[in-house]
Amino acid sequence: MKKYILSIMIFSFGISDVANDLFIQGNQFIFDEKYIDAVQSYESILELGYENSDIYYNLGNAYYRMHHIGQAIWAYSNALYFDPRNEDAMHNLSLANARMVDRIELPTSFFILQIYRQIKSYLTISEWFLFGGLTLLAQAFFILGMQIQIIRGSLAQKFLNLFLILTFVIHLIALDKYFQEKRTNTAVVIGNGVDAYSGPSYGNKTILFRINEGSIADVSNKQNGWTEIILIDGKKGWVLNEAIREMR
Repeated sequence: MKKYILSIMIFSFGISDVANDLFIQGNQFIFDEKYIDAVQSYESILELGYENSDIYYNLGNAYYRMHHIGQAIWAYSNALYFDPRNEDAMHNLSLANARMVDRIELPTSFFILQIYRQIKSYLTISEWFLFGGLTLLAQAFFILGMQIQIIRGSLAQKFLNLFLILTFVIHLIALDKYFQEKRTNTAVVIGNGVDAYSGPSYGNKTILFRINEGSIADVSNKQNGWTEIILIDGKKGWVLNEAIREMR
């Protein structure tokens, strides 16, 4: 049993070294402007099961330099999933979005909703739950201080009420973000001029509309190498699996 566990550990460390070597290699390829080779290096790391913001960000840069806008948007979006405060990824994502053809623009949301979405996206799910746990811990110590008379007075009760409200709001945001990611499966169109059909086959199916690369869509259904997608403007159709790439 010990030999078996040791073998797993050695194998894991070996793969980790391979991933690190591939990352360094990919960075050098970008420096040498060998973007195809850089993409292959970063994609190989993802195939090994390693992923983080830096890998996706550099992969996005390589795809962007190759003018693969859909792939770049996919990579930058995944980089922001792991590090939502990555300003470089946000900037490059905005540049990639600006290069999209016939981009679908949604109506401007109510400003309070915009603020709420910005706040929610500022942290990852893990960070929101960690933040909530810390507020619960601080609240528990505060209540303990009130019980043993270290903290007293009417002001203390007001602070306790603020703690309760803050804890409730933080956990509410964390749960909202959690369920949002659980109930939605988003993909990016990586092909250009992709036809969306009325059903999961060619045959006599009607072409409903055409999508350009970089468009964001929700994945609704899958069947026999086809995926049903819903665009942000409500259009629904079936596309080939290889025309899209699902986000993290």
